[in-house]
Amino acid sequence: MPRFNHLLFAITMLSIFSVLFLLSGCSSPEGNVAEGKKWYEMHNCNSCHGDNGNDGNGPAIAALDMSYRAFVSRLRNAETAVMPVYSKEKISDQDAADILAYLQSLKE
Repeated sequence: MPRFNHLLFAITMLSIFSVLFLLSGCSSPEGNVAEGKKWYEMHNCNSCHGDNGNDGNGPAIAALDMSYRAFVSRLRNAETAVMPVYSKEKISDQDAADILAYLQSLKE
């Protein structure tokens, strides 16, 4: 019976470590507001959404209430012909997190 307990313990620990490993890969990068402002301007987001994220011809995105995953999905798979598609090569995941942090910091 002790051998069975060791096997059960090993399987349980392996399961726990597997879940923790998977969860660590699912977290979104921490965004930096100052870097996000820089990337927002460098990628000309302000040309449609305005300097304040709510004063352009495009949709208002100031104080954006959107998860990182939803934001990156919208960035990578634009739903309109007007919004450009930004690949990982154009805007990295970290840069996207920075832009999102900047947008979320803006006032409506």
